[in-house]
Amino acid sequence: MTAESLHETLPPLYAKWMDDLLGGLVPRESRATCGSCAMRAPPDADKNNRGTFFDPVIKCCTYLPTLYNFLVGRILSETDPAAAAGRETVGARLARGVGVSPLGLMPTPTFSLLYGNSKQSFGKARALKCPHYIEDGGRCGVWANRESTCSTWFCKHVRGNTGYGFWREGLHQLLQAVEIDLARWCLLELNVSPQMLAAAMASKAWKGDAESATGATLDNHPDPAAYARAWAEWRGREQEFYIRCAELVGGLAWKDVRAICGPETRAHARATQDAYRKLTGDEVPAALAAGSFQVVSLGRDTVRLNTYSEYDPIEVPRVVLDLLAQFDGRPTAAVLKAIAKEEGVEIAPDLVRKMADFDLLVDAAGAFPGDA
Repeated sequence: MTAESLHETLPPLYAKWMDDLLGGLVPRESRATCGSCAMRAPPDADKNNRGTFFDPVIKCCTYLPTLYNFLVGRILSETDPAAAAGRETVGARLARGVGVSPLGLMPTPTFSLLYGNSKQSFGKARALKCPHYIEDGGRCGVWANRESTCSTWFCKHVRGNTGYGFWREGLHQLLQAVEIDLARWCLLELNVSPQMLAAAMASKAWKGDAESATGATLDNHPDPAAYARAWAEWRGREQEFYIRCAELVGGLAWKDVRAICGPETRAHARATQDAYRKLTGDEVPAALAAGSFQVVSLGRDTVRLNTYSEYDPIEVPRVVLDLLAQFDGRPTAAVLKAIAKEEGVEIAPDLVRKMADFDLLVDAAGAFPGDA
């Protein structure tokens, strides 16, 4: 398993902070390939069973991210010619005015309605294509300043649910808490008017507010009165506002972020550190039990199973699957010894760890909470 600096994995701003928090290398999710999408249907795929595969044109870019004010400012301040197309996509969202808030660029009511009611369309419906996706080259136009969801979502993980636990249940929750707190902190630092602050604090648009949809916003026209209330004294200077936010946040070290943000961020930081230790460690629970799974396909010698995610099946020898029941909460070493003696099957430690990573085997201490 190769490891790399977070500067190779996360946007530079977030990488700087997480390098300080974690102080180590993070394994690359090498199975989640974006350039040649890992979720495209292979040529020999069953044409009647392509439900889990993604559209090869839009891939997983069927999500409208919340770009918080300081991220918008960073994108607008980019001078690299390679970032020009991304800047244009942000400029287009600003010009439309829908979802344009002092907190950042929010999901539009139209997108929120579609996305919230068509989860099975993720990766498949071109109507959900992200406006920052550049079809010419199949790339993200705001990659260097993408937000927490796009920074931590992978269709596949080298270490299965162990990787998912780090990226999604740990790091994603942490970065999202940081983003919200820093976006609000920027408003305080810029000493916006009480009217502007109240409007921002009352808004839930960063969650994707489908309930606020009106005829005008569904047609991608802003509500002039609501827009004026939201921007107050900064109306007409939105780009300047976002750039000021970027300047405020850009100089922060992790210790500054931790001091600015509340206990939720500190709690998520601790959880992320714990998930990182599990991701970079080799430990297998001392006692294992069989987990739950769904059979995807059967081969002559192997079986393909879904465990923690439909996007990331695991393939194991059929003989090993038949022996899962042997893992019944007894010490793992004793189970492996018994299988070797009674069944004549040697299960390599790497395969045991892989099955534990993918939840085909689970920690027996957590599997039977009532037996304590």
